Amino acid sequence: MPKILTIEDSTFERKAIRDMLARAGYTSVVEAESGEIGLERYKKEKPDLVLLDLRMPGMPGMEVLEELKKINPRVRVIIVSIVRKKETVDEALKLGVEAYVSKPITTEKLIPEVKKALGGN
Repeated sequence: MPKILTIEDSTFERKAIRDMLARAGYTSVVEAESGEIGLERYKKEKPDLVLLDLRMPGMPGMEVLEELKKINPRVRVIIVSIVRKKETVDEALKLGVEAYVSKPITTEKLIPEVKKALGGN
């Protein structure tokens, strides 16, 4: 079973994502409420996929993405964010994210991207 790390400052959003993943059969989910904690959990847990919000207090998501890429250049990341600016989306895609899912998150938008990023697992 693949392990997924969700880095999201909103408790409500983390629970919603966890519930969507669980309904789709992804039960190994690790959560982090900030970028800093997310990086620590990534190092410790070594998840197969990271779901990353961009707009968070403290360390912003793009900075977290850059740090994740330094730790593991092959890290698989899906951006899950309200930010829809073309420049931001393009920058994230250039940094090698698997997908960019805009909020509000729905099962129909999130789960197919998770499956694709995990190679159909």
